[in-house]
Amino acid sequence: MPRVFRATSFLALTLCAFAAAACGDPFTIKAPFQTVTDSFAIRTLTGTPASARALWRIGSFTRYRLDSIGLQFDLGFDLDGAGRITVYPARTIATPPPGTIAAPPLVALAAGTGTYAAADRAPESGFRADTALVITRGQVVFVRSSSDFCVNQTTGGTLLYAKFVVDSVNPGSRELFVRSTIQPSCNFRSFATGIPTF
Repeated sequence: MPRVFRATSFLALTLCAFAAAACGDPFTIKAPFQTVTDSFAIRTLTGTPASARALWRIGSFTRYRLDSIGLQFDLGFDLDGAGRITVYPARTIATPPPGTIAAPPLVALAAGTGTYAAADRAPESGFRADTALVITRGQVVFVRSSSDFCVNQTTGGTLLYAKFVVDSVNPGSRELFVRSTIQPSCNFRSFATGIPTF
């Protein structure tokens, strides 16, 4: 009887090992969303009407009007007299009244050095939180946001990653044309096409 038990146990463990190898770890967190890329125009924070769409919520590619400012946006852009582009995280734009619980998301930026196409993942380090960043046209920028977009996700993650590049600027209308890739699966850093594995 003991020999039969040991043989049966060994067979069960072997089958489990093969199943795990074939199907992957059943306890691994799976990404729920595919990578998304989009292009859009956004106005600058200064020199444009209050009705201008100048605030960007990266999780949904939504641009909000300045005169309807809320707290759940991530970034804004501006141009100075020399045409330099500055990216402003949410907490450098909107400060809630003292004593309020609601606050804009903590947004961190990291400047990339390669091409947009080659930036296939967000870096693990090098981000600066709540700090404006001066960039050049064509420069890839990485974004890490503690957006409320992550609240209802099954990944258990709290960070949303994106990359973007300002392809062109219209100084007359103070409009920037942006291309962005977002990984809507929170805590996943891959920008490869499809559902990420990391």
